[in-house]
Formats: sequence, C-alpha cells, structure tokens
Amino acid sequence: MKIAVFCSASDNLASSYYEKTAELGRWIGKNGHSILYGGSAQGLMECIAKSVKEAGGETIGVLPQFMFDHGLASKMADQIILTKDLTERKNKIMNMADAFLALPGGFGTLDEVFHVVASAQVGYHNKKVVMYSINGFYDHIRLQMERAFDERFTPIEYRGKLVVVDSLSTCVNELCTKLSKI
Repeated sequence: MKIAVFCSASDNLASSYYEKTAELGRWIGKNGHSILYGGSAQGLMECIAKSVKEAGGETIGVLPQFMFDHGLASKMADQIILTKDLTERKNKIMNMADAFLALPGGFGTLDEVFHVVASAQVGYHNKKVVMYSINGFYDHIRLQMERAFDERFTPIEYRGKLVVVDSLSTCVNELCTKLSKI
C-alpha cells in the first residue's frame, strides 16, 4: 500500500522525533509498504525516507519544481514526481495514497493534513488521516477538534476522518485498519 507521510522538513528537532520516525519507517519498509512524501532531503522527511528504504520499502517523493531547482530533492527517493506548485503536490499525493499519516510538523504539514481531511469531508475520497502525536505534539489539535465537534462546527459524522494516536503500536493498528478497508 502507498502511505502518504506528511511531516517536518526541519533539521533542528529533538532526537526523539527522529528516533520515533525511523522506527515507524522501518515498520513501513519491513511490511512491504511504500511512502509518498514531500521529497525533501531535510528533517523528518529525509528520516522517514531513509528508514523505509533501508527496510526494503519504496519511496516516492512528490516535489514542486521550484524546490527541485533549488537542490532540495532527497537522494532517498526511488522516484521523484515533479509538480508545478504545492497545491498540485497535495492533490497528487492525495490521489495516489491509500492512507495518510502525519508526523509532527509545522504549517506545511498542517496544511496537508487539513487539505486531505476537508477533501474527504466534501466527498473527494473516503480515506482517513492518522496523526502520530510523538511527544504529545498533536494533543492540542485533538482537543481543538473535539471542541469543533462538541460545538457543532464540524458534523459529528466526520469524527473518524482524523485520528490522533500516541504510540507506534496504535499508529500501526490504525494504518492497518485503514489499509484493510480500502
């Protein structure tokens, strides 16, 4: 299965983020899955690609042309798909993926996550997003989404479109559940 992985391109993170990302990447690769990711040679993006590749999985980077032109493409990608911009990148990943996984990240990661969730909400696809809350990173988002459901900003029937998990085992369980339903 193709798992889209959204995550940080920052190289200045605590080592625990890289360790948990590499652990997850090894599981993905050892279990014969491939990843679609941002294709950057930086941060958790490079970490997940390296660990998946070393464990025998396939890595597909989806990178805007301008980032490729600035030398930001990962050498860990088995394949690079170039797009004209970030919006095309998100849509390409969304259309190609069987499941979505968000590791900790900043504005770009959150943009990707909510783009995919909102697209599911209006019927573009029927895939869920799993957010792996390493070190409690996504705890506040979990609380915000519960408030959105409780106060009826988001219909309760969409609650299952976004799942926030705290451990590798729960993350793997959610991914396997998502993959088996597709």
